Amino acid sequence: MLKCLTRKSDPVCKAQSYKLKNRKYREEQIIAEGGYAYIWKCENFAIKRIFIQSQEVYKMAMQEISIMTRLPEHPNIVKLVDYGEVKIQNKMFVCLVMEFCSSNLFSVLQQEVLSERRIVEIFKQILDGLEVLHAEQISHRDLKLENILLLGETFKLCDFGSASNEIIDLSQLNKAQLLQQEEVFSQTTTITYRPPEMIDVLTRQVIDTKVDIWQLGCILYSMCFRKSAFSEQNKIGIAQALFEIPQSQISISTVTLIQKMLQQDPKKRPTIKEIKISLYGGTEEDEWGEFQ
Repeated sequence: MLKCLTRKSDPVCKAQSYKLKNRKYREEQIIAEGGYAYIWKCENFAIKRIFIQSQEVYKMAMQEISIMTRLPEHPNIVKLVDYGEVKIQNKMFVCLVMEFCSSNLFSVLQQEVLSERRIVEIFKQILDGLEVLHAEQISHRDLKLENILLLGETFKLCDFGSASNEIIDLSQLNKAQLLQQEEVFSQTTTITYRPPEMIDVLTRQVIDTKVDIWQLGCILYSMCFRKSAFSEQNKIGIAQALFEIPQSQISISTVTLIQKMLQQDPKKRPTIKEIKISLYGGTEEDEWGEFQ
C-alpha cells in the first residue's frame, strides 16, 4: 500500500508536472487514493498515478492499461485519454489519464434516497457498461459503489486494476496454489463485495464473470436498502451467502433479482442477458430457467 513520508517531500503524494504520450499535465489535488495509486485532478481529467514498487505492481498497471485500451468506447465506461510512464526523483510511476467525473454512486446514496424507478435506471446503466466487458470475456472483479462514477447524468464503470480475462478453475490447483490465489483475491477485491467462491477457495469453483454478477447483487442491495448485504467481520456469512432482506417498499421482482444474483453457487447466478430480460420484461418466464 502507499505510504508517504511527508506530503511536502515525497513525490508519491506531491503534485507533479510531466509529459505523457499526448500532452503535458500539471496535477492539482488528490481526489482519491487506494492500492498503489493516488488519483489526481488535473483540469478536466483524473490522473491515476501508480507508484511502481515492484515488478508485480508494474504488471498490474500494464494489465489495466491493456484492458482499457482494448475496450470499445462506451458512455457507461470511464474513458482513458492518455497514459505513460514517468520517473520522478528516481521513482517510477505509471499514469492513466481519464475523463474527470465529479461524483460516484456511494456519494449519491449518501446524499439522497432513490426511488425504485431511479435505482433501476442507474442499475441498467451499470449493466450496459459491464455488458461491454463481458462481451470481451473480461471480468471487472472489483465492482462496488465507489467504482461507479457519475458524469452529468451518466454512470460509468471505473478502476480496472483488478480486471482480468483469465478464467481460473480452482479445482485444478493444489493446496499451496489455492492459498496463493486466496491471497491474490484478498489484495485485489473488496471483502464486502467478494463472492463465496473467492472467500472459501476450498470449494474449488471456477472464477469467471459470475464474480461480477455477485458484486452487481451487492450493489443493487445497497441501492435498495442503503446498507451492505454483508459484513466484513462475517466471512462465514459471505461464504454461505447468508443475508437478510429488510422490510421495505421495494418490489418483489427487484428483491427476487437480488436473490438470484447473490446465490452461493456461481453457476446458478444469471448472466447479464438474463438480468436484462428480468428488468426489461419480455420473455422472462421462458428465459430464467434454472434461476427461478
